[in-house]
Amino acid sequence: MSHSILNVPTDEETTPPVQINRVLIQKDRQKQLVFYWFKQRDRMLSNEYLVKLYLFWDGMTRQRSDGGLIRLSAAVDPGEDEQEVEQRLLQFARSIQPQLTRYIPD
Repeated sequence: MSHSILNVPTDEETTPPVQINRVLIQKDRQKQLVFYWFKQRDRMLSNEYLVKLYLFWDGMTRQRSDGGLIRLSAAVDPGEDEQEVEQRLLQFARSIQPQLTRYIPD
């Protein structure tokens, strides 16, 4: 139904906001709000083409191609406010950021 880029503030004041993809999907009467982005080494990316470029670059310069797709989704129930669901997902997205480096090294 819609696609946009969100700027999500980080907990650190010196770090710029992280850009993530925000997609609202619907099948019949079921709606889902989906956030997704890519974590590659020390980068958080929302652009799939940049992901490919950095995979190539890191493979050549670091002999590593670590990375992952982070995808969060939540149902938007009938009568539920889409903004409330978005705030819950944003809060969860912020809370998992520190844990990602345990699984995807810088």
